[in-house]
Amino acid sequence: MRMENDPRGLDEVVAEAGLGDLFGRYRSSLGLDVSTAVACAVLGVVLLTAGAGAPAVMALGVVFLALGALCGWLARRKFTTCRYVYANGTLTTDHRGAVTSVVIWTDVAHLRIWVRVVNLITAYAEVLQCRLVLTGGEVIDLAKPRYKDKPELVAFVEEHVSAALYPRKVDEVVRTGAATFGPLTLTDAGVGHGEVLAAWSAITKAEVGKTRLRIWTDGRRPLVSVHLRDVPDLAILRHMLQHWPVAPADGTSPATEPDPQIRD
Repeated sequence: MRMENDPRGLDEVVAEAGLGDLFGRYRSSLGLDVSTAVACAVLGVVLLTAGAGAPAVMALGVVFLALGALCGWLARRKFTTCRYVYANGTLTTDHRGAVTSVVIWTDVAHLRIWVRVVNLITAYAEVLQCRLVLTGGEVIDLAKPRYKDKPELVAFVEEHVSAALYPRKVDEVVRTGAATFGPLTLTDAGVGHGEVLAAWSAITKAEVGKTRLRIWTDGRRPLVSVHLRDVPDLAILRHMLQHWPVAPADGTSPATEPDPQIRD
């Protein structure tokens, strides 16, 4: 839920929303922003110093100084913009400390976590992605801005959001006999993916990698292979793969550690 010009203080918002105990405060990673600001400022000073008597060079120096000042101002605003994560939800504050958004874990419909592989020509970079899909349809991207300690943030959010979503998924199984996770459907017959069905008795290995989930029955090629970005609520899926069939009275939470048969 986004908020504008909320006159209430942080503690008051936390208490009224029932966010519970604070886990951590996260700010953007500012290394690139600060480096850009310093580089522009230094280049501007060099051009002004070396361009004495050359109006065009001095004008360019002024431009770089202004650009450095702008980058520094933006970095300062980002540094004072925070995301607070609590036991029952999360909120954000702007550069003035005013609360700009509040999300309760029970307001989340789905959680998507995957790794995006970026080709840097000479190497590959792995970028952790995490998105909350709220019941109203709004999507909150926890990969933006580039939070420091993002793996810690994502792990905490996954644990608590999955605990909130799990009872709903169990209820779905009780009502329909199936649990749907994007392109995958779990039933008493097995794991379905389109027209493909991996029967429980035939599954020899299931593996959750950084970008894909694969399920083998026999042979060298996996029978089921899907991109993790297409699979919501991965922690719950892994839990149900390990503990199917799910009983109506199953009060356990999604496993935080994978079963030996469900390997990373």
